Amino acid sequence: MRSLLNFLLRYKTLILFLILEAVALVMISSSHNYHQSVAYGAARNISGFVAKRIENGHSYFRLRQVNQELAAENLQLRRRIEKLETVHKPALTAVGDSASGIRYNYLSARVINNSVNKQKNFITLDRGSRHGVTTGMGVASSTGVVGVIVGVSRNYSVAMSLLNTDFKLSASIARNDYFGSLAWNGRNYRYAQLSEIPHHVVISEGDTIVTSGYSAIFPPGLMVGTLTGDLKKGGDFVTLKVLLSADFKKLTDVYLIGNLTRHEREAVEEEVTNE
Repeated sequence: MRSLLNFLLRYKTLILFLILEAVALVMISSSHNYHQSVAYGAARNISGFVAKRIENGHSYFRLRQVNQELAAENLQLRRRIEKLETVHKPALTAVGDSASGIRYNYLSARVINNSVNKQKNFITLDRGSRHGVTTGMGVASSTGVVGVIVGVSRNYSVAMSLLNTDFKLSASIARNDYFGSLAWNGRNYRYAQLSEIPHHVVISEGDTIVTSGYSAIFPPGLMVGTLTGDLKKGGDFVTLKVLLSADFKKLTDVYLIGNLTRHEREAVEEEVTNE
């Protein structure tokens, strides 16, 4: 209390001046239309500025919730697309499992651990066997292919990242369907290399690279990246530099892809190969 009294006594002149200034402004604004409109305008500007900053703060703290909602919506859309693609069309034969025709199921997950600066990078997800995760499931984000599940516990799973020198992906050039093997060379985390593309294939910088669908893990047409310069020629093939569409330093929400007919396919392929 004494500190407050000392403060008031020390600054009494300034406080009195501010009070009188405020009274004068109120009297002027209330007695003249012009000053009144200026005062109201200034008040509206200040209140609008404060309200905008408060709303920006609320929006920032809701970003995680918004991301989760978008991930859930994307998951539902992918499931609907999968169902629509199994609808029978004239002159076409549906391919899928005998029960419903649906070949892939999808499960959302969140990244809880990730690395990009090693030769063999892995990603930990917050979904495990009790959620339906199994080894061999593909992992992708809304922007592109991420990796494949290699380890599962009850509540968690670990994916081999595309940024792992042991990872190989069958990918194709969307414009002409020529496919090759995409791998990461362990250097820049933003780029991978697409090899085994024949010399005669016409390519252009910016061409879209997607999954070929030749593996039993990923469906065809998932975004992988875009071609960007630096061609390496050797023998009958060229190696292309691919800018990955997924930024692995920003991974938060992903989805898992399960091929419902994978084991059947692998079994028949193994049977033929061993003959």
